[in-house]
Amino acid sequence: MNNFQTILVAVFMAFFVFAVLIFSGAINIGGKSAANGAQGKIVIWGTLPNSTFTSSIDNITTANKDLKLNYSKKDASTYQQDLVEAFANGNGPDLFIITPDMIERNNNFIYKIPYASYPEKTFTDSFIEGASVYLDSKGIVGLPLFVDPIVLYYNKDILSNEGIVNPPQTWDELFNMNASLTKRDNIGNISQSMIALGQYDNLNNAKDILSTLLIQNNNPIVKRNDTGFTAALTDNPSDLSVTPIEAVVKFFVEFSNPSNSAYSWNRSLPNSIDMFNSGKLAFYIGRASELFDIQSVNPNLSFNVTQIPQIKNSTMKRTYGDIYAVAISNKSTNLTSAFTVAGGISMGDNAKSLSVATSLPPVSRVLLSSKPVDNQYLFTFFNSALISRSWPDPDSIKSDSVFKEMIDNVLSNTLSISDSISKAQGQLEQLINK
Repeated sequence: MNNFQTILVAVFMAFFVFAVLIFSGAINIGGKSAANGAQGKIVIWGTLPNSTFTSSIDNITTANKDLKLNYSKKDASTYQQDLVEAFANGNGPDLFIITPDMIERNNNFIYKIPYASYPEKTFTDSFIEGASVYLDSKGIVGLPLFVDPIVLYYNKDILSNEGIVNPPQTWDELFNMNASLTKRDNIGNISQSMIALGQYDNLNNAKDILSTLLIQNNNPIVKRNDTGFTAALTDNPSDLSVTPIEAVVKFFVEFSNPSNSAYSWNRSLPNSIDMFNSGKLAFYIGRASELFDIQSVNPNLSFNVTQIPQIKNSTMKRTYGDIYAVAISNKSTNLTSAFTVAGGISMGDNAKSLSVATSLPPVSRVLLSSKPVDNQYLFTFFNSALISRSWPDPDSIKSDSVFKEMIDNVLSNTLSISDSISKAQGQLEQLINK
C-alpha cells in the first residue's frame, strides 16, 4: 500500500470512528452541551422562519467557538428548484430541511448515514414509527425533527346545540351524527355541514385526508422495493374482497352523494377551511399547523381539536403527518461538522426548542413522553404525532393532480371506481419512474 492509500484509509477510519462516537452518544450532541467538536462553516437551508432555528443555532455555536452556523430561509414555491440549481453550481447548503415528498427528488444530493455509524435500531428506538420513512437499504436519509399531523377540529357550539357531548372517535360514530349536524335551507341548500368530505376542489387538505384514510386501511400508497420505490395504491396485502383503495374511495365520495345518509358536502359550498372559520362546519380535518390561522381569522370561534376518527374495532390508530427532517448534503465540504450539527438539532434540548418554536410535536420518543397536559391543543398534537405515518411522495404537486383526477372521474361517472384507481396507479408509477 503506497503512502497516499495509507493516508486515505486513515482519514476514512478516523471519520468513521468520529461518526460512530457522535451517533452512539459518546460525543454529546443532543443535550444542553449542544453539538461539540464542530468547526468551520455550516449552511442550512429550509422553508421555515429564521426564528425557528434561533435557539438551536445559539446553543450549538456557543458550544463550538470555531463554528459558524447559518440558516437561510427559502421560498417554499421555489425551494426544490433552488436546491437543484445550487447543487449543480457547487454552492448548495451543507444541511437542508426536507419532508417525505422531497426524499426521492433529492436522492442524488443526500448523504445517507450508514447503519454502521447510526444503527437502525437506535433510530427506531429514538423516533416515532412514522419516521421510518427516512430509512432505506443504504442508510438514514434524514434525521427527523418534528411532525405536522392531520387532526380533527370541531365547533363546540354546534355540537352543544345538538346535545352532542364528545366528538366522534370512529368514522361510524361520525355517520350517526349527520342527521342532526347537517342543515338545509328552505330550498334544500346546505346551510350547515357536519364535515367536508366527498369533493376535491373545495376541500382543504384533500390529498392528506385520502392519505390518512389509506394509511388507516393499511395501504402504504408508495413503498420501497429493491430498486427504489413503486406505487402501491392497488395493493391488497390481506387479500380482501374489496381492496383498501376501493373501500377508501367509496367511503369518501358517499359524503357528496345527495341520496346517501352521509350527504354533507357538495362542490357549491365554500372552501372547507372558510366554512369552518365562519362557524358553519361542525368538523374540519386539518393540519396541526393550521391552529394559529384558525384562531387569527375568527378569534370568537369556539372550537377544540381531537385526534382524527379511526376505523371501528381497528387494533391500530393512524393518521397522516408531514414529518420534517434534516438531510446532509453529499456535496458538503465539511461533512464531519455537518454530521455533528445535524445530530445536534435533531436531539435533546435543541429538538425541543424546534418543537416549541413551531408549536408542533417532536418526533423524539423521549420528548413525546412529556406531554403538555396544560395545553389542550398541544396535548392532542403530541398524541397524534405518535400515530403519524407518511409516505415518500414522488412529487407533491403532480400527485395531488393524480388524486384529484381519480376522485373527479368517480364523481362525474367518467370512469368506474376500479378504472379510476387503475389509472391513478399508473400515473403515480410514472411520477416515480421520472
